[in-house]
Amino acid sequence: MTRASPDWLPEDLPTRWDDAELSFVPLTPALLHEDYAAVMRDIPMLRAWSGQDWPTEDFPVDDNLADLQRHDREQRERVALTYSVLVDGIVQGCIYVHPWAAAWRGRTVDPPGDDGRGDVVVRGWLHDRPAARLIAATTAFLGAPRFAFPRLWWQTNERCPDQVAACDALGLRAEVRHRGADRWWILRALP
Repeated sequence: MTRASPDWLPEDLPTRWDDAELSFVPLTPALLHEDYAAVMRDIPMLRAWSGQDWPTEDFPVDDNLADLQRHDREQRERVALTYSVLVDGIVQGCIYVHPWAAAWRGRTVDPPGDDGRGDVVVRGWLHDRPAARLIAATTAFLGAPRFAFPRLWWQTNERCPDQVAACDALGLRAEVRHRGADRWWILRALP
């Protein structure tokens, strides 16, 4: 993985952020069973979202624990951020935040107009709420003054039309596309 400079993040990372409906907390192994329940709840949605055969129908809880340990380590090492999204105190989704260069790991995808220095790529999923709700809350959470990213790119793909429509509705019109093995990956940001 391309390593991020540790200065891409504020010194003190938020341990919780709340709005009227959603809460964001770091995804750690302490949330194993709640996260596992959320992951296994809608396997077809997560496969469309992730572009992989993940999770499998028989996805072991130990594999989920390994994922949570990796995300926790990446956050402590300041390589990436992963936050659980809670509704009424229950894990219902997740967001993943990476610096632009690390998110694309050597693929030839450039943000329009600049080199993407400081930009972040965010992707996420959420049960029982419109995609626009997740994207708007994520943008508010990752905005100033907590973070000072020049631009936040929301990553989705053509198999998640609700997220693409939400980006349109929220005015995320700057677009970068990347052809993956079996789908187009779409990144949207404010112009």
